[in-house]
Amino acid sequence: MKSLIPLFIRLFAYAGLMFIMSLVIQFDFAEGEVKEDSLIEITQEILLLIGSLLLIGFSSKAKNFKIFNLALGGFLGIHLVREFDFWLNTRLFDKAWQVIALIILVLLVIMIIRNWKRLILEITSISKTYGFAFLFSGLIILHVFSRLYGRKLMWIDLLRGTHDKYVVEENGEKIIPLRDFMRPVKDASEESIELLAYSIILIGVVEMIIFGIKSSRKID
Repeated sequence: MKSLIPLFIRLFAYAGLMFIMSLVIQFDFAEGEVKEDSLIEITQEILLLIGSLLLIGFSSKAKNFKIFNLALGGFLGIHLVREFDFWLNTRLFDKAWQVIALIILVLLVIMIIRNWKRLILEITSISKTYGFAFLFSGLIILHVFSRLYGRKLMWIDLLRGTHDKYVVEENGEKIIPLRDFMRPVKDASEESIELLAYSIILIGVVEMIIFGIKSSRKID
């Protein structure tokens, strides 16, 4: 029974994380629109920052997966820079986020080339863990499902009836065009799915770090 205590602790911790994410979404929905400086966007950036720092910080303790952790930390770092695209482009210079992301990518590629064989072995080993399954699932939700889910035509089909029925007309045309009527709902929903994906990715990161540290201790 004692061996299951850490599992239950993580279960409640992850459930708590999801509860906090739902509150974040509720807060922004009450505002009526999800903008670049919304709480959802800020929370996404916080989750990415935590995940990246955890991977880099614990890479030395999880020696068996050091290259994998550093590579994944850099990969999440690129995502973090991408989430800051609006701020970087307006505060620094146009396309600043692409430049910073490219610098990180080049450093990652150099590290991966130099440690290619070791990285393959590390991925082969850690891919068997359920922490990696969380990571894999989160990335698929983030890069595949959320993009398909956020297609404009799908949301136009969903909200066309409501728009035509309730939006006031003036001179034979709707005061609010259908695309403008649809956009806040689509954006809020898509960003919420991305927030869920980042939460799942963070859970995967934590689980892989725990697995990596335990594996390294057994060898030592």
